[in-house]
Amino acid sequence: MIEASPFSSLDHATSFARQLWFKESRIQSWLDAFSGQSHLFRAISYAPGSMMREMLHWDRKYRAKFGFEFITSTEKWCSQEILDEVKSHYENSLVVELDIAAQEEFKLIAVGLERLWDRENVVSSEISEGEDSAGRKGSMLSYDLNRTREENEYPYSGMSPEEKNAWHLAT
Repeated sequence: MIEASPFSSLDHATSFARQLWFKESRIQSWLDAFSGQSHLFRAISYAPGSMMREMLHWDRKYRAKFGFEFITSTEKWCSQEILDEVKSHYENSLVVELDIAAQEEFKLIAVGLERLWDRENVVSSEISEGEDSAGRKGSMLSYDLNRTREENEYPYSGMSPEEKNAWHLAT
């Protein structure tokens, strides 16, 4: 996405991301993205006590069958809805569930792009001297999809791995 920016609109950015996610990403990339999620586990903290044990049971059962975390775009405080979803998804084959999980993950990607796009349209006029609203030096969170990589002064440009780590720890 960074290499392809700037984008003329949120639709352009989302369309590019959709192409990248569904047509150019390998399944291993999807699995890597899924592993960073734990929707069911996070939903457990919002579940009533009587439902927590059942959700933990289905979380383990789903991961054992499919090999990745259950992905849903359902709000995490909708515990019963998520529990019903995981139970019905458990009946799917791996191929079907992988497709559903990829679609759910892309919904989350699209929401993230929308938030980033909205944030950039509001924040870009408020930030000066490369600092974000918290006073930190620029990061991916302040990357403007409307600019080129060079215009954004991408923070990792030209840095060695050690410099990247030091920069990341300092921000």
